[in-house]
Amino acid sequence: MIISIDGPAGSGKSTVAKLLAKKLGFINFTSGSLYRAITAHLLSENFNFSTITETYPTLDLKLNIVYENDIQKIFVNDIDYTANLRDNTVSVHTPLISVNKHFRNIIDNAQKSFAKNNNVVIEGRDIGSFVFPNAEYKFYLDCDVKERAKRRYNEEKLKNTNITYNEIEKQLIERDIFDKTRKIAPLVIPKNAIMINSTNLTIDEVVEEMFKKIK
Repeated sequence: MIISIDGPAGSGKSTVAKLLAKKLGFINFTSGSLYRAITAHLLSENFNFSTITETYPTLDLKLNIVYENDIQKIFVNDIDYTANLRDNTVSVHTPLISVNKHFRNIIDNAQKSFAKNNNVVIEGRDIGSFVFPNAEYKFYLDCDVKERAKRRYNEEKLKNTNITYNEIEKQLIERDIFDKTRKIAPLVIPKNAIMINSTNLTIDEVVEEMFKKIK
């Protein structure tokens, strides 16, 4: 069974998906981690992101997904980038990967191959609308941008980074516009998706709401 959770950046998709998967006994699969891993790899190679277009570059990248003790690890060309996935620099550059057809094909194929023989909860921005339009259950998790910025800011404070709340809010607003207007698989509410707004809900409340909808 495939359960998809789509929504804007910072809406709580990753945390909710992880807890829902545990409650169901499913595997939690984070689509964005694949994009972030490729981004982290390119940053480590000092790649010039200004050269990215919809179809260029076509780099020979090997993407592997490994699960160890319920933790998803992402390898690019046999290098584990899991620890770098939430770096703010990675977050800023990842949208450029999401509009490149070559990278998307690598990622989509990896997702479909992994989900083929597993019960999974997969979260992202185009999972129920584009990657798995026939998912058995589809959710769209929304949240007010100020609340999303607050959550992301608190995460960054724990990592002792110097980024400000206003900078994060600005990044999220720009990311929303980018995701919703991109030509390839823009962020939309998938057909037949169950809408949940997490602005005034706790994580546990969101998970319980989703769990009730799954028969």
